[in-house]
Amino acid sequence: MNNPKQVLLIIFSLILCFSSNAKPNDQAYLIPYPEDAKVFAEFTDKLPAVLNYFTDHTEQEVIDFYQEKYGKVNSREIKRGRLTLYFSHNEKQLRVIISPQSKKLQIDVFLK
Repeated sequence: MNNPKQVLLIIFSLILCFSSNAKPNDQAYLIPYPEDAKVFAEFTDKLPAVLNYFTDHTEQEVIDFYQEKYGKVNSREIKRGRLTLYFSHNEKQLRVIISPQSKKLQIDVFLK
């Protein structure tokens, strides 16, 4: 194996092999959130994935944000003053719960 191209090809192949089997440091399930979000919990390395944050956005702005990302809301319900939105995306179910907390909104997102 004195050919540098062969050596590079083998090295590149090994890198691809190990990187595809290794667990990435990045999130396995990316759940988007607005830029102003103050994330206080993020468990997205496996399903069910969970993201919790506070935001200064209005309820409608949060709804618009997730509709832009996931399309039409399948259904919605209000319980105990919390709005829950249900989406389907890539054969997964996404639930977004919007709760008023003082002057902010708490957003809880569940992906399964």
